[in-house]
Amino acid sequence: MTKIKLWISDIDGTLMDYNGNITPRMQNIIEKASKKGVKVVLATGRMYMGAYHALKRFNLNTPVVCYQGAIVRDEKEILFKRPLDNKIVIEIIEYLRKKNIHTHIYNDDILYVEDDNKRIMEDYCKGRGTTYKVVESFSGIKLNIVPKVLAVIKDKTLMNEVKRELKEKYNGVLTIVQSAACYLEITDIKASKGEALEFLKQYWNIKTEEVLASGDQDNDIDMLKHAGIKASVGQNSKKILEIADFRCKDVESDELVDLVEKYL
Repeated sequence: MTKIKLWISDIDGTLMDYNGNITPRMQNIIEKASKKGVKVVLATGRMYMGAYHALKRFNLNTPVVCYQGAIVRDEKEILFKRPLDNKIVIEIIEYLRKKNIHTHIYNDDILYVEDDNKRIMEDYCKGRGTTYKVVESFSGIKLNIVPKVLAVIKDKTLMNEVKRELKEKYNGVLTIVQSAACYLEITDIKASKGEALEFLKQYWNIKTEEVLASGDQDNDIDMLKHAGIKASVGQNSKKILEIADFRCKDVESDELVDLVEKYL
């Protein structure tokens, strides 16, 4: 059995539940793997601020993959980036505004919103160590590095409509993926957790068969495809279940912990 050298994992719904709870065994296995020399990397849709918050909870000092893979960075610098074209950002803003959709713009690791919907923002920021800035209009922001736009859509019919329309218009240009029941992530086509993983494999000279990847949503599929050992957690995505080598029941079951222990 090949021992893993890199364990890359989604955070929410995979290493912790959606309320930010971590089982004692999960906390222990992450620290154990790190002490054994395994590169434990968090890969998330969160902005760096939120990813860093999780990094410290797990006592890690590795680079993090954030913004769905658009950015890989450590505490000192950005190692890899695939931001959105700012002209397209403006187009997306106008499209979502016309549909009256609550929108997040991430610019230079600051989260901006026009609509300070307390319920949405409290749900989004809860347990993530994330703050945000309210602006009168996104047009007043000087766009620089925008790795992601997030649309919060709670109506399933509208969610499907927006996904379909954006995928048709920006086919081959953008990645449009649903990361949770009401979150639609919009990134550059070259920004994905899979591309970020490829960068890290080269960065550390690690072979595909030495990588274990774990996730729970559609946005984790590309990452799993680039790993030798593929683990899904929960029942959130039928597509990820189809490609997973191992299917873990949920976070609370600690079945992912058992799997990682096996490959250490």
